[in-house]
Amino acid sequence: MAALTADIITERYGPPGGGQPIEYPVGKGAAGQTLYRNSVVALSGGTTVTQGYLKNMATPASGDIVVGILGGYGPSCGQADTDPGIGGTVLNTADGVLTANVEMGTFILAGGTGADALTVTNVLTNVYLIDERTVGATSATSTRPVAGILVQVPATDASIPTGMVAVKLGTVSGPVGGA
Repeated sequence: MAALTADIITERYGPPGGGQPIEYPVGKGAAGQTLYRNSVVALSGGTTVTQGYLKNMATPASGDIVVGILGGYGPSCGQADTDPGIGGTVLNTADGVLTANVEMGTFILAGGTGADALTVTNVLTNVYLIDERTVGATSATSTRPVAGILVQVPATDASIPTGMVAVKLGTVSGPVGGA
């Protein structure tokens, strides 16, 4: 899929009221990156954005840690929550100048195709982030981060649209697990 240029709609899977959003600092990136509401975001592993800051996932890297779905500006940065996107070259002038709220939980995302197609045999296994809204079955030879755990597919839950899958976002080192 092509990189996002506007906010999107991402459906939560399961019961409503998924929990309190967590506020994270946004990384500047090379040219003042823009993050889009309702897209998957991660803490950067340090490839294109300073390590530990939120990163736009148009080009995920294996060291990134998926944390959830982007909500809006975090309350501590004082920005009006207007469309489209968060940040950009005008507002995102340094690491941490902006903050964003991130929703955690299980969400409906696009499923990969070809070698990345997800089926019932993949349920309860790791899936990998292909882009800001798509997950797949493979790590593409260890170049993609773990997006989370595949929870359901259309074949086992008719409420999930064809081409979409339910994923509990996060990893053992991120908000899903912990050790």
